[in-house]
Amino acid sequence: MFEITFDVLFVGAGPASLSAAYHLKWLIYEHNKKNPDKPIQDLMIGVLEKGSALGEHILSGAVIDPHILDELVPMWRNTDIPIKAEIKKDDVYFLTSKGQFHFPIPPPGMENFGNYVLSLTEFVKWLGKRCEEAGVEILTSEPVKEIIFSDNGKVIGVKTGDKGVDKNGAHKGNYMPGAEIGVKMLVVGEGSRGFITKKLVEKFNLNNGCNPQQFVTGVKELWAVMPEKFSPGYVMHTFGYPMDLKTFGGGFVYHLKDNLVALGLAVGLDYQNPELNLQEELQKFKMHPLIKKTIEGGKLVEYGAKTISEGGHYSIGKLSGDNFLIVGEGAGLLNSKKLKGIHLAIGSGIIAARVIFDAIKSGDYSAQKLAKYDYLIKDGWIGKELFSVRNFHQGFHSGLIPGMINTGLQMVTGGRGLVDNFKVTEDYLNMKKISKNKLTKEKVKPDGTLTFDRPTDVYASGVKHEENQPCHLKIKDMSICVGKCVEEFGNPCTKFCPAEVYEIEEINDVGANGVRPSQKIQLKINPSNCLHCKTCEIKDPYNIIEWTPPEGGGGPAYRGM
Repeated sequence: MFEITFDVLFVGAGPASLSAAYHLKWLIYEHNKKNPDKPIQDLMIGVLEKGSALGEHILSGAVIDPHILDELVPMWRNTDIPIKAEIKKDDVYFLTSKGQFHFPIPPPGMENFGNYVLSLTEFVKWLGKRCEEAGVEILTSEPVKEIIFSDNGKVIGVKTGDKGVDKNGAHKGNYMPGAEIGVKMLVVGEGSRGFITKKLVEKFNLNNGCNPQQFVTGVKELWAVMPEKFSPGYVMHTFGYPMDLKTFGGGFVYHLKDNLVALGLAVGLDYQNPELNLQEELQKFKMHPLIKKTIEGGKLVEYGAKTISEGGHYSIGKLSGDNFLIVGEGAGLLNSKKLKGIHLAIGSGIIAARVIFDAIKSGDYSAQKLAKYDYLIKDGWIGKELFSVRNFHQGFHSGLIPGMINTGLQMVTGGRGLVDNFKVTEDYLNMKKISKNKLTKEKVKPDGTLTFDRPTDVYASGVKHEENQPCHLKIKDMSICVGKCVEEFGNPCTKFCPAEVYEIEEINDVGANGVRPSQKIQLKINPSNCLHCKTCEIKDPYNIIEWTPPEGGGGPAYRGM
């Protein structure tokens, strides 16, 4: 039935999957060294990555807590690991439109001194190379489109996407059908809002009794700045402007190395304003005097966007079942107060490797055996860290002022705040209709030097897709887009998409019978622009957009993000 079978197969080559694969290989090596008479041999361990190269679809701030590296690669300081700089200075500011308030010391739980800044793109490439050296097979340009289940409902394989299919579904000359791959153990580490993760959650009702996941979208630019404006190891976090008092969000500026500065804005997708343009908010952020002085005279290097899972403790469901585990951010493992998840992703990978290793030794991959993973995540150090910030993001659901009050109370109530376990709704349900919303009036006119329009930023992402392929963005009911969405929300997809994938255009063509169509506008989709951030699937107010994996290799081509 299967073209190839892996003992352990990872979906997604992010820090969680690669850490798990690397640590699993190390556990096997240590076992065989201590038990030469009973070695574990000839295991097939593989990783499937939808990007054309490792790291191309990876985007993060990124600041990492080094304690997890001590566990994954104890001698990492003596390797060529692409750590940029140790954080030597850490500032937090509240911004107004023209001014700022500097916190004398970072609020508790937001400190970064002693952590490290890094490019997650480069880190994934480095870790992937170590995995390959250890014998892990990594296959790129291979998106997983289906899970294959046995007759009794257990995961037994996956199917990768077809290649060489045109827009109409016909086979082109280079057509290659997707491969059916058997698995004894499937580990899903796709990151935020993963396609295969959703399938597992839906089939096995993994999120039963949990709060819906909460998301933010991060939009980010990488700049080469003037040498005199660069301070290696300097980290700044902000809140306030350009967000209004009802919108959760904050900014960051990370000085990496070689005069490179990463800056960005993270905006909660429970926002209300249908006119909010995420990429434009980033341009406003850059024009604040505190930020502008750093990038003046510099040059844009890269642009990117991704969603971030911030629901935390109360949004984490069951993470295992017969023959499968879910790791990393796809499992909801992110500290929303610190806006950090790399150490949690790596930690979940290490824990997954240990549970899988036990399963390999026993030959038992049952849900009962793998439930140990859930226990170790939720009752171990990861669960304790997330429990301590369990109400942080939710506390801002009613706006900045209530959120700050709740944050202050959480510091003295062990993370509880005013209310424990705020009841929240799906992000898409929070957008207000145009008639009930005060629309944004402040606009940014891109100058092409410090501020840019979306097409310019998208070009800087290196995004590429095969043009002649089926659209990977599925609209369940297009009539809504040209009907009531126009009247009720003003087509917010044309604003919130950081890559201008969605456009409303007028129809001027006359039909073959000489009659003009009654429909005067249409929604134009530009899937080749897509950065795979999934914002549209999460924030669309009618919940009718579904993101699916495009042909393998398509997407952004991040280099230093």
